[in-house]
Amino acid sequence: MEKISFASAADYSLDKVLSLKKNKKIFVIFSTFGEREADLIYDKISLIRSATESFVDKIFVSHRREDKDKEDITEKKAKNADKEAEILLCNFLDVPDMSDEKGKGADMRRALYAINISFIGDSNPEDIVAVFLDSDVVAEYFGEHFVLGLAGAVLNGADFAKASFWREMGRVKKYVAQPLFSLIDHPVLSEMTKLAYPLSGEVAGSLEFFNSVNFWQIYGVETGINLDACFGSFKITDVNLGLYDHEHHPDLNIQKMSFGIIRTYLLKLIQYGIIELKDGAKVSDIFKASLISEKKDRECLDIDLTEIMYEPLKNIL
Repeated sequence: MEKISFASAADYSLDKVLSLKKNKKIFVIFSTFGEREADLIYDKISLIRSATESFVDKIFVSHRREDKDKEDITEKKAKNADKEAEILLCNFLDVPDMSDEKGKGADMRRALYAINISFIGDSNPEDIVAVFLDSDVVAEYFGEHFVLGLAGAVLNGADFAKASFWREMGRVKKYVAQPLFSLIDHPVLSEMTKLAYPLSGEVAGSLEFFNSVNFWQIYGVETGINLDACFGSFKITDVNLGLYDHEHHPDLNIQKMSFGIIRTYLLKLIQYGIIELKDGAKVSDIFKASLISEKKDRECLDIDLTEIMYEPLKNIL
């Protein structure tokens, strides 16, 4: 059996996923920071609630406040869109093996820990489907198919569903991730080349799956999860969501993301025994580069991009 199967969001209508759901629960998790996505989060939660009927059991907003002591507009708008929405304040979520470090992957892990501890009740982790969605997707491309397609693939037998799509830019995907993932010829690593958008933040999986993989703190989170999924005994589905876009990042951010992805890839390959560094070589945490600026001056970059690889949540639950 092929490890990765392929589907389209169009394969999963509301009627189809309702018939597949049975006794399972669907949790949708949006990641937000401050007030920059307040309007978008209101629109997206409202759409999900109006278009998916009772399919989604709970919506969570994994949120980081800029003002730790004051409820912000994003929180208010999320609750206006769905009074039952749960705001998970990552500034205040305590996880036994984490401190106050920031990062997308760190906050995803905090949200999952809180869900495991406080929101699954008597349900088993394999009966919870967690759907992670980025909040900054341009409104014209977002629809209920994000939830139905990703959750539907998991309900249909996948442990992990990865969104794929066409996007206008996708520089890191095209010029870093895809060439990198095809560089080493290995039967497991070749699975990474089948993912049409390996860096997508829109993913779904059973809670049991997410409890079983490493989470990386910042830029490495998608690459790390993908590799653990490919090396583990998990079924993966690549789900075509169609067209997609979100905010585009400046060049320095693109460089930092690229460094983080390459660093994670090499460290995971060392962890899995695929490659070995010798003669004192090690994977660096520091991004260094020299350049000539637009002012014709010589500049040197020296940026610490250390990020933590957290152990699987099942080890601390």
